Amino acid sequence: MSGDVPEAYLGSWRTTISNHDGKNTRSLVIKQGRIGDDVLILVADGPTGSDTYHCVFTAPLTAVSSGGGKLKLGPSTVTSGAPLPSCVPGSSTTLTVGNGHTLRRTNSDIGETLTYTR
Repeated sequence: MSGDVPEAYLGSWRTTISNHDGKNTRSLVIKQGRIGDDVLILVADGPTGSDTYHCVFTAPLTAVSSGGGKLKLGPSTVTSGAPLPSCVPGSSTTLTVGNGHTLRRTNSDIGETLTYTR
C-alpha cells in the first residue's frame, strides 16, 4: 500500500514510563496511510495501585513536513480499554525519527516528549 508515511517511521516502537504506581509500557505501531487515515496504534499497559490497566488507542495522520522529517498526528481515540476510566484519549502529537532506531513523540499541548525504540 502506498501512502504519506515515510518508511523510517513504519513498524513497532516501545518505551517504558515510571510513576508512583510502577512501570508502565507503551507499544506503538506506525502503519502506512494517507492524511486523515489512522496510522498510529498505541497500546498502554501498567499498574493502577492495586490493579492494572490495558488501553488501546488510534490516531490519524494530519500532516507530513516537507522532506518527511516530522509527522503530525491528530488527537487519539480509545478503541478499547480496561478499566475504561484509566484510558484517557491524548491530544495531538508530533513524531520525529532519530537515528532510525529511536522515535520521539511530543505531546502538542504540554510539550512532553517520550522516546521510543525499535
